[in-house]
Amino acid sequence: MKKIASIMVATDMSTCAVMAEKRAALLCRQLGVDTLDIINVQDLSVIDMLTRALKSPTDETKRVVREGLAADLENITKRLEEAYGINSRLVIRFGKPAHEITTRVIGEKTGLLVVGAHGNDPSSDMFLGNLPSKLLQFNPCPLLIVRKAPTAEYRKIIVAVDFSEISLYLAQQALAIATPETEIVLVHAYEVPNEGMMRYASVSEGLLHEFRSNIRLKAGAEIQDFISQLDVPNPITPVIQFGVPSVVLKENIEANNPDLIVMGKHGRTRLEEFLLGSTTRNTINETDCDILVVPPAAIDRDLGLAGKGI
Repeated sequence: MKKIASIMVATDMSTCAVMAEKRAALLCRQLGVDTLDIINVQDLSVIDMLTRALKSPTDETKRVVREGLAADLENITKRLEEAYGINSRLVIRFGKPAHEITTRVIGEKTGLLVVGAHGNDPSSDMFLGNLPSKLLQFNPCPLLIVRKAPTAEYRKIIVAVDFSEISLYLAQQALAIATPETEIVLVHAYEVPNEGMMRYASVSEGLLHEFRSNIRLKAGAEIQDFISQLDVPNPITPVIQFGVPSVVLKENIEANNPDLIVMGKHGRTRLEEFLLGSTTRNTINETDCDILVVPPAAIDRDLGLAGKGI
């Protein structure tokens, strides 16, 4: 599996950002990452407003803001160093948060980006459903959305799988931030192809049940092969359940109470719905746990799928 060599956390010093900072620092310590990048982006619209209010040149306003931010951000680095024994590197940028963060991620070849679920201002780019969604369009590395204050390493992780190469990649991403004791729950939802059309054609319930049983048996063999490919000591719990993928995922989140959900965009079935659409947005909004979303750029880059129309 690919080792995470660098981590960046975006902060606006809100309550959720503090939780993201702590999770990022905990992961740095757990994974042996030397230095945590901490980035704060000030929107230019705010700078323009302050420039008019202070009646000063834009560069002077930026200097004043930077100096004020530096003191607060230094307090963050001291707190994280004392609590987690890690080093931090501060980055202050002016512009659109998603653009500036993505530029930094690309320039530093960041392995994992961490953000809080909410920012200080629900109308700002640091609001859940805005910044994460924008980052997923352009950011080339896995994005960890933090909703809970971390107290320990992740103990239970759910991964939605369809047995494709991409699903295997997602499971490996989960394992990359897990400990050997972390339980990995693999959730696979299955349906009978064209079942609705079969019902219109008056196919008997007995025959439909037979189709479902055959699909389940095949899925059982596939998930065991999938687990063998992971080849890890972690406790792995396979879940094979009939139903719509989004509904099955939600039911298993409620039943298993995971610390983290791992999701990706591509798949050979409706797993693809889990990302960048209403299902992912609803999952993020309706669950209390953290979510690791692997964007298409990361999948395409690491699996060499770019330009293949997958």
